[in-house]
Amino acid sequence: MKIICTTNHLRAAVLHVERFTSRHITLPILSHIFLYVREKKFSLIATNLEVGIEYLIPGKIQKPGAATAPAKLLSQLLQSIPDETITLEGEQGKLTLRTLNTTATLIGLDPKDFPNLPIIKSEQTFTVAASLLRGALSQVVPAMATNNLKPELSGVFCETSAGAITLAATDSFRLGEKTLTNLDGVKSSGLCIIPARTVQELLRTMPEEGEVRVSVGENQIVFEWEGARILSSLIDGTFPPYKNLIPKAYETTTVVNRNDLVKKIRLAAVFSTRLNDVSLKVTPSAIAISTVNAETGATTTELPAKGRGAAGTVVFNYRYLLDGVEAAGGELTVLNLNGASGPALIQGHGDSSYSYLVMPIRST
Repeated sequence: MKIICTTNHLRAAVLHVERFTSRHITLPILSHIFLYVREKKFSLIATNLEVGIEYLIPGKIQKPGAATAPAKLLSQLLQSIPDETITLEGEQGKLTLRTLNTTATLIGLDPKDFPNLPIIKSEQTFTVAASLLRGALSQVVPAMATNNLKPELSGVFCETSAGAITLAATDSFRLGEKTLTNLDGVKSSGLCIIPARTVQELLRTMPEEGEVRVSVGENQIVFEWEGARILSSLIDGTFPPYKNLIPKAYETTTVVNRNDLVKKIRLAAVFSTRLNDVSLKVTPSAIAISTVNAETGATTTELPAKGRGAAGTVVFNYRYLLDGVEAAGGELTVLNLNGASGPALIQGHGDSSYSYLVMPIRST
């Protein structure tokens, strides 16, 4: 294989693709990037067998073929090459990079041993604006479980219906749900759970603009946009029926400036204990946020609010609380409370498309 391309294009592509490689004792080729030159395309491919990526780069094709290169070494090398254009040539298990001032050769492995990315037999396909999908995933990701004790929680639940997509995530202590509506590119119904690693890589790789085409098959999913596609296995399991957990009514509802609330929570968090606890005392006209730590001290701070319903005090894990307030967005935050032990619902004022449910950590 032989191709000429810009160093910037190659460097950016390698940085994206490198994250999909992995160390594998019995399959060392998984730590390599597969470079594939076809008649009209130049692709960089990487996989850890659970999630994979194909990234297309524009270039002047001299000779079709394939090669592999250690991802880490290739990435490090490209960071040190300032030249604008670069020639890549793969032959006899080696990849040679040439620029006006530099020649470097990396020893690779047999490209024939690189695993093929799976061909998915699509059972459902839909399209959605990249900006909408990025935004929705960003809002629910904070609630996603970070361990595999319950595999069905270590990902994002995706439900489609005609014209709509609902994304949800939970770690049993909090729940984030976002619904996108009026989507012309979504025609049919379906359910799946997208693994956490895949969601995180989507947020790193997906463009800010354009459309994303999503194809769901048996235990697999593909996300495609101009210049790239990400393939992933799906989590085999049943997401909990979380809608039953969302209260129908609340004892207290209060509206507060979101930025001010974030600042006050962070201030109170300075004195939080190992429980990461902060206390919210809610009245119809104010919220007082406080912490007491026998070892370091205490603080109380207050900000104006507009509320209705019963006054009371509730204690939250401040990290969980911050995640919900920040994810809700908007200028104003709505806090819906059910006493000291009931679940609280956080939303942006006037925006019911996003809901964040969080449990208090103890009664006071």
